[in-house]
Amino acid sequence: MKILLSSIFLILSSLAFSAGTNNSASDDQDASITKDFNSAKKLIYSKKYEKALDILISLEDKQPIGFSKADLYNYLGFATRKKNNPNYEDAEKYYLLALSINANHIGALEYLGELYFETNRLEQAEELLIKLGSVAGKNSVEYKELFDLLN
Repeated sequence: MKILLSSIFLILSSLAFSAGTNNSASDDQDASITKDFNSAKKLIYSKKYEKALDILISLEDKQPIGFSKADLYNYLGFATRKKNNPNYEDAEKYYLLALSINANHIGALEYLGELYFETNRLEQAEELLIKLGSVAGKNSVEYKELFDLLN
């Protein structure tokens, strides 16, 4: 019986050590993805859109940690729309990707509404304002910003 218990203990110990070793590499990669995403957001807030785009595009094929794919596509759309030479077509595609993942993504709803305003598609912008009001509420910052832009 002691031999059996000792054998089970050794097997479980080696499995636990093995699992811990694999998680460490995975944890490092997860932390790196999160760090890169947060760095890109800081670059966007600093209006360094091209640098942010490079990082965000590199994250497109990775599993998001601490953010969603909808968040990633929302920021890709924002940086693409705000860079020195805006690409409204690509920005719209990114926002629509975000909304295909999460139809109620507040940021993508607001920013796509801004894009529609900037490209003179006021009816579509108004439709997004209505949806934003129902999803985020008419007292939300996002709703108020889009409302002010359209009125």
